[in-house]
Amino acid sequence: MIKIRDPRIAQILVLTGFTVLGLVYLQFRVTLIQVIVTLVVCMLLEVGIIYAKEAKLIFPKSSIITALSIALLLRADTVTPFLMASIIAIGSKHWIRYDGNHIFNPSNIGIVVVALLYPITVATAPLQWGFIWALLFVIITAGIYMVYKVSRFPVIASFLSAFLLGGLVRMLIWDKTFQAIFNEFMWGGLLIFTFFMITDPKTSPNSKKGQIFFGSVVAILGQVMIQLEVHSALFISLAVVCLVRVLWRIGESTKLLPKNRNRSVVT
Repeated sequence: MIKIRDPRIAQILVLTGFTVLGLVYLQFRVTLIQVIVTLVVCMLLEVGIIYAKEAKLIFPKSSIITALSIALLLRADTVTPFLMASIIAIGSKHWIRYDGNHIFNPSNIGIVVVALLYPITVATAPLQWGFIWALLFVIITAGIYMVYKVSRFPVIASFLSAFLLGGLVRMLIWDKTFQAIFNEFMWGGLLIFTFFMITDPKTSPNSKKGQIFFGSVVAILGQVMIQLEVHSALFISLAVVCLVRVLWRIGESTKLLPKNRNRSVVT
C-alpha cells in the first residue's frame, strides 16, 4: 500500500513536473523515448530483483525517482547511455552494498559510469536549464520541502556554502569572472543535484556533524574538479566521497585504520 506520507511520493511528483516542463517548455535535449526507456528499465529491474530476492511485488517508487533523475540530468543523442545508466543505477543499488545500504546514490553512479565511458557524446546539460528565476524558485522551494522530509538541511547548507566559497576562491586566484561563477551556482541542474541527489538518506550521514562534513567535502572536491575541467565533476565528486566514506568505515571495522573517536563525522 502506498502511504501518502512517504516523501518519495512527493519527490516523484516534483521530478515528474520538472521532466514535463523540460520536455514541453525548456526544450531539453532529451527525447520522450529516452525518458520512457529509462523509466521502464529502472522499474522492471527493481520489481524483478525484489521479486527474485523476496518473492513479493512492489510499487517501485525509488526506481522511478532514479529514472527521473537520470532523465533530468543526463544528455545523449541515443537511447543506449540512458539504458546503461539505468542498469548500472539499479544494479549498484542491490549489489554494491555495505552494512545493509547501497554505497552510491543510484542515479549518480549511473550517470558517472556512463559519462566516463562516453566522455565525448554524453553530457550533463548544465545550460539547458537556463536561468529562469521562477523556475529556480520552484526548484528551491520543492527541494527545501523534500530536504525537510528526509532531515538533510545540514547537507545542503554546507554544500551550497562550500560550493559558493570555492567559486569565489577560484575567481580570486584563477581570475574567473563573477558571471562564470554565478552561472555555475545558479544552474538548475546544480539545484536538482543538491536537493534530490546528495541528500539521499541511504548514502549520506545521519549525524549533523557528519552531514556538514559530507556536504562540504563534496562541494570542495567538486570545485577542484571543475577548475581542472573534469567531465561531470560534481557527479564524480559525490561518487568519490561516498566510496571513501564507506572505505573508511570498513577500515575502522577491520582495524586497518585507527578507531575514530567521533564516528559522527562519517556516520
